[in-house]
Amino acid sequence: MLVGNDRTKSDGGNSVANFAVGCGIQIVMLAVMGFALSQDRLVSVLAYAIILAVPALLLRLGLNYFGLANGAVEKLLGPGLLCFAVLLAFVKPIETKDADTGEERPVTTGDVADAVSKSGGGDAKAAAEAEPYDAEAELKKALEDLDGLVGLEGVKAEVRKIVNKEKVDAARRAQGLPVAPRSMHMVFTGNPGTGKTTVARIVARIFRALGVVKGDGFVETDRSGLVGRYMGETAVKTNAKIDEAIGIHVKTDKSGKDRELTAAERKEASAKAPGGVLFVDEAYQLCTSDTDDYGKEAIATLLKRMEDDRGKLIVIAAGYTDEMRDFLGANSGLSSRFGIKIEFADYTAPELAKIFRSLAKKNSYRLAEDLDAGLDGAMERLTRRRDKTFGNARFVRQLFEDATGRQADRLAEAGSLDGDAVSTLALADLGIGEKAADVRAPTIEEVLAELDGLTGMENVKDEVRKIVATCRANKMREEQGIESAAMSWNFVFTGNPGTGKTTVARIVAKAFRALGILDRGHLVETDRSGLVAAYAGQTALKTNKLVDSALGGILFIDEAYQLNQGQNDTYGSEAVATLLKRMEDERGRMVVIIAGYKDDMKRFMDINPGLESRFSREVFFPDFSAKDLAAIFRQMAKKNKYVLSADVEHWIEPYIGKITKDRGKNFGNGRWARNLFEKTVERQALRVSGMQNPTKEDLTTFTMKDVGIKLVDPDASKED
Repeated sequence: MLVGNDRTKSDGGNSVANFAVGCGIQIVMLAVMGFALSQDRLVSVLAYAIILAVPALLLRLGLNYFGLANGAVEKLLGPGLLCFAVLLAFVKPIETKDADTGEERPVTTGDVADAVSKSGGGDAKAAAEAEPYDAEAELKKALEDLDGLVGLEGVKAEVRKIVNKEKVDAARRAQGLPVAPRSMHMVFTGNPGTGKTTVARIVARIFRALGVVKGDGFVETDRSGLVGRYMGETAVKTNAKIDEAIGIHVKTDKSGKDRELTAAERKEASAKAPGGVLFVDEAYQLCTSDTDDYGKEAIATLLKRMEDDRGKLIVIAAGYTDEMRDFLGANSGLSSRFGIKIEFADYTAPELAKIFRSLAKKNSYRLAEDLDAGLDGAMERLTRRRDKTFGNARFVRQLFEDATGRQADRLAEAGSLDGDAVSTLALADLGIGEKAADVRAPTIEEVLAELDGLTGMENVKDEVRKIVATCRANKMREEQGIESAAMSWNFVFTGNPGTGKTTVARIVAKAFRALGILDRGHLVETDRSGLVAAYAGQTALKTNKLVDSALGGILFIDEAYQLNQGQNDTYGSEAVATLLKRMEDERGRMVVIIAGYKDDMKRFMDINPGLESRFSREVFFPDFSAKDLAAIFRQMAKKNKYVLSADVEHWIEPYIGKITKDRGKNFGNGRWARNLFEKTVERQALRVSGMQNPTKEDLTTFTMKDVGIKLVDPDASKED
């Protein structure tokens, strides 16, 4: 009995040992196959091995029951069945049907993972399904998020109209009443930073909660994401973005590479897709000209998918108001498909201030008393300086980030890094002044004082004062309820180079801002190169872009006569025509000053009759006299901490008068005086650099030799 028990234990131990050897052989075989076989083939081997596992277990139990098992069988049964699985994998690979297309394809590791998940390994999925989507709660949360946005009252009202209409339509459907179909595609128009993308994300959540689409897909893109670079790529890119938005998964070929779906495959996949929202920013750029074939292909593809995927795809197109209006107007197919249009107004100054305060609070900053009191005034000033490219909320974010940077520099210099200091922003950190007076527009008295400080130009100063007087009188008439005649404030500045035309233009811009005629009071300088493009179709775009940058200020076009270089200059004529139209469209929003030589400007105005009616004011800038040029030279010296020796002080004016006596139309005037000053500085530096120990007086004094003055009679007296 004792012997029998020992034998039983011995046989059991040998069986376990044999089974372990068999498992070891199988592991080695699997490792070799992992290197030798393709992924699909290996998956087929594993699938067959799993299928054969149950018969192998039954065979093993049967052999043991009838006493037929021995060491060799126990060791080789498992490896033998694995070899059989390999043979089957080569003879008949296991295939499955594609869920979307029904096409036979090899089993992949993803299929195995799905099978495992479905058989008990999908705890995460089961957990997700345990919490069903609550449409009512999500709608409430989305609307709360919408209401929490600063400003955008008009936008919020439009979105609530959509929600209310969808609720009524749903109630009618529930009662079996007919509901008229309508397009839910949307156009968001407005300037940058007005919340279009943020609202689009919220609208996508609202549409899912209302059942307009079943999925939560939201894909942002622009021209670069839809338009290809070579023939045939555009449709593929556009379809891929739409597929991503509505939840169609990318298909792969047998080599594992992504492939384009066939029309039949896409139709079947779309029917099963949950749906979603595609947000196209700056959509007007999809087609930039009549010759933009790739852009046209993107639009055609988009329109087809909007029709084919009705009920699955919602498209929200966004961009500048005017550009989007022109874009939709040029394509009737687009305009008819976008049934909802929402305008996003610029943020007001108080709203911008509120956004700044919100950013500060979110980032654990507090506002010092001066910033808290002056923030609204600062935003008012910054609001006045906006144009259509003004960034709104993006601008405020940049302002906040710049303010934290200035605060860091300020504290580092002061050596004050205590808790309160590092979490406090001051008015100085905005970079627009430390006092309330620094965040306001200049007064007209300050502007006129700057004008009076210019050398010479007495007739020009008189003209500017007349303009100021007219503006003041009109303002007083308006305050008394008296209607004033509409005035044109566009100018022609004529004169030779260096006579102060650009300088006076800047002062006029400040004066118009101080008088409330212009919002920003900035000056945009350009010439022909800034308006005229090098090839067809681009001049209008280039001119319009420059005009946009000048809104709220003055567009100063130097050497404007070069815009017309003859009858064959079609690009120049296009620039002039575009400029004249924008001057009419933007009346009251900007001032245009064209400048150049007097005779050339007269010929330019004569050739273009439309110009004369729009530029009714001419201001002539005479050449500077020798006395004026000497005064300019003295001002430059004083500004740069130089003094003139007694001899230079006496002779500078007659010297300038002599060498500028025979000046031509290209004489530089003020620029000539600057050149004289710079050459004098160079000669003085060369002179003092050769001294052993130059005194302060040596380093700051201009001598006759420095200026280049050489008397014919060195002994001549000052009276001579």
